[in-house]
Amino acid sequence: MTNRFYFLIRYVPEDVDEGLLAGRCISILHGVLSSEQNDIDGGVGVVFPQWSSVSLGQSIAFVSDNQRHLVELSQQPYFKSMKADNLFNISTVEDVPAGLPEIRFKRNQGIAKCFVGEKRRRLARAKRRAEARGEVFNPKQDMLTREVNLFHRAVMTSKSTGQKYLLHIQRDTVMGSSINQYSLYGLATNKELMGTVPDLSLIIPFLKD
Repeated sequence: MTNRFYFLIRYVPEDVDEGLLAGRCISILHGVLSSEQNDIDGGVGVVFPQWSSVSLGQSIAFVSDNQRHLVELSQQPYFKSMKADNLFNISTVEDVPAGLPEIRFKRNQGIAKCFVGEKRRRLARAKRRAEARGEVFNPKQDMLTREVNLFHRAVMTSKSTGQKYLLHIQRDTVMGSSINQYSLYGLATNKELMGTVPDLSLIIPFLKD
């Protein structure tokens, strides 16, 4: 197996909006991967080592099989500024120990369909289509009720429009070897991109009680 590396960011203040800070960190990765001014061509996965039933946790990590890319990412101005202000504790780039189980953090865009506003829009659209076909509108039950497994949100801001949007993130247990396929957010998706990351919660000392 190819060697993998990681660096970790811990949010120093205890009372922080973890979804907001996670979103800002992911935005830095997204900006780097989307920019034509760099040669990082993907292959960087995001890990939430302190993921729990209540939050994304007080830390975020980035994993890649390219050590230099992680060093470049860790030196982004936002990260350096937050570290200088004692708001972030940023590790050096380290080797991922062998033998860690694989997990998957994925962006599930379908979760947005479960919220009231989105349900209303979907029902209205389906009703218009049914009426246009001359049919009686009879919404299916799955349009009204949908069960969703645990997820957390990272708050993003579009550079082009300035509008905020949410990444709905879920954590999956994985059986098998690592897969290096991530979106430009460093996350897997429901179908096409099935990237996995090592479970860093098992080896990072300061995360233990």
